[in-house]
Amino acid sequence: MKTRKLLAAVCFSVLCAGAPARADNMADFAKAGAALNKRDYETAFSLLKPLAEAGDVLAQYNLAAIYNGNFGYKTNFPEALKWYTRAAEGGMKEAQAVVGDKYYDGVGAKQDFAEAAKWYKMAAAQGFAPAIGSLGDMYEFGKGVPANAVEALKLYKIAADQGNPLAQVNTGRMYATGAGAAKDDATAVQYFEMAANQGDIGGMMWMGSAYETGSGVKKDLIQAYMWTAVAQKNAKLVQQADLVDGFKVVLDNLRYNMTTDQVAAAEQMAKNWKPGGTTMAPPPALQAPPAKKK
Repeated sequence: MKTRKLLAAVCFSVLCAGAPARADNMADFAKAGAALNKRDYETAFSLLKPLAEAGDVLAQYNLAAIYNGNFGYKTNFPEALKWYTRAAEGGMKEAQAVVGDKYYDGVGAKQDFAEAAKWYKMAAAQGFAPAIGSLGDMYEFGKGVPANAVEALKLYKIAADQGNPLAQVNTGRMYATGAGAAKDDATAVQYFEMAANQGDIGGMMWMGSAYETGSGVKKDLIQAYMWTAVAQKNAKLVQQADLVDGFKVVLDNLRYNMTTDQVAAAEQMAKNWKPGGTTMAPPPALQAPPAKKK
């Protein structure tokens, strides 16, 4: 499930940037983060494990991330799932979403879509956009929950309106295909553009297609070429060779129907393009859940 892949690695970077944590544990977290930067896993474990065993959800989450291989340590996915689950049970929405990921993919445990949906629902109830988008995916394709395109679109839109780019693409796709709502190309393009302006390759691809076919916008091959070229450039950056090749075919076809000057203009626009962000509200900042009451 594509909404999920960045979740498992997020917490130490946020923590070291000053995300909230229990004040009495901050020194140990800082030392653990420094140790991980040096690949000193023994020290990191010695600092995090006591905190994790004592119920500190940030320690549990980051201990899980180490076992997950996020910091270069040898992977132990069942142990990672164990600690992600502990953090999730402590109310941490990011951990709940990752536990959902693990059951969705069958990593660290047997694949179980119903169990994945359970954890996504917990995180979604806390307003966590990636989990809301993932839950939308499950309703769209009937995995772990009854298939329901209307509910899928509703969830995608909630996550999209929080600024989640994949949810924006999925919202646009459903409007473009008439799934869960009446077909509406103009609304679809609005969501595709939001995602594209955040640097999302899928959003860029759909924008290129919209301008090529005149779906929801006035047909414009220069714009179609520009968006496709930007998508190809970003695909190269993330080493998606299959996408790079596919975009090359599209660009070749577009070039066949364009003048030399049009191609040159489009290529210059692509060269100058920079992410423009979104006018919608950004996703909520990562927050550590409050300490459990004793």
